[in-house]
Amino acid sequence: MTLLGRFTVISAALALIMATSLGAFVSAQVTKAALNEAAATTVQAADSLLTPYLVKGDFVHPLWPARVLNLTRLLQPHLIENGIKQVRLWSRAGIIVYSNNPRHLGRAMETPPEVPAALRGRPVATIGPSRQALAVFAPVRLVGENEPSGVYEVTLSAAPLLAHIHAARIRAWAYVLGGMLLLYGVLVGLVYRASRTMEQQQTALQAGFVGTIQALAAAIDAKDAYTAGHSAEVSRHAEAVARTLRLPTEDIEVARIAGYLHDLGKIGIPDEILRKAGPLDPGEWEKVRGHSLIGYRILRPIAVDERVKMAVLHTHERWDGRGYPDGLSGNQIPIHARILMVVDAYAAMTSGRPYRQAIAPGEAVVHLRRGAGHQFDPDVVDAFVHTLRVDAQATAPRAVSGRLFRHPSRVR
Repeated sequence: MTLLGRFTVISAALALIMATSLGAFVSAQVTKAALNEAAATTVQAADSLLTPYLVKGDFVHPLWPARVLNLTRLLQPHLIENGIKQVRLWSRAGIIVYSNNPRHLGRAMETPPEVPAALRGRPVATIGPSRQALAVFAPVRLVGENEPSGVYEVTLSAAPLLAHIHAARIRAWAYVLGGMLLLYGVLVGLVYRASRTMEQQQTALQAGFVGTIQALAAAIDAKDAYTAGHSAEVSRHAEAVARTLRLPTEDIEVARIAGYLHDLGKIGIPDEILRKAGPLDPGEWEKVRGHSLIGYRILRPIAVDERVKMAVLHTHERWDGRGYPDGLSGNQIPIHARILMVVDAYAAMTSGRPYRQAIAPGEAVVHLRRGAGHQFDPDVVDAFVHTLRVDAQATAPRAVSGRLFRHPSRVR
């Protein structure tokens, strides 16, 4: 998954978690606000309806039956109109002094925890466990008294309030989810555009890098008129072989870049040696052998893939361990260097030199097969021969001589 894809998934998960948490918080606040509103409305109604008819003595002991009857008659029309099921008055001592249900008067009943809270001056509204009844507890403030004389307890149907809360919660969730979705969309859009810009810049940088590599390779080839275009040819063959061997995409690119740079060290070899028409003497040959190490030293401080540097360093190792500079053998040699060994030898054999004629491609293949298992990696030779038989850019690996090409797991 790409970096942008990972960001999209992770940010979506975080946005969902944030939306859920925020929605739950807002939903709780909506419920709390609705209960507070119900409490305030009930207190206002009770104060205007009952308080003018109450005196401090009403909260000393349960009211006389006649007094209860008078208050009930006063309340009855409002009870029916507002769906009120029960009205009770609690004294500060936690005694029910009035109830529209006479059976409650004088009975020992457990004082609800909301009564002490209301006596401290704060109305409280609660919905019962069955979610069918809404109970509101409000302080009774008589004229001339500094503190509540008692507590109203008004019980009514919870259905209208629950319907209101449900609708408010749906609106709150819709706003939260819509807002988070909008914010997420804007954020992803910004990141996507930034990612596209970075990709374009990276593509431009990569193109500039490749152009620099190609120019450097052309400069190397220009030191010898007989090797003009040699680095580009090696790069093209190396890429094709890497594809045939089914190497990962990054390794294919490494093979391609290393093909351009494999002779970089020749910059440090005198022109008279590179252009010498006859055979090299031992001293000159030793200098030429040092070009792979020179190329590695040039690349070492540069921000180039380490695999490219290793390929340049070990281009002239041999499968049997008799190569240079380190005498590596077999799979000790990096796969990219093994590829370059084969394609570089082929390019050299099929191009002319002042001291010898170029040989035909078919004859060069014979030499490669003869060196397989000694000088060259046999699998790489087979893969290269295959690329010569089909399109140089073929990507579908096939069997050669009854064997399958090496799986990428064998890359060292």
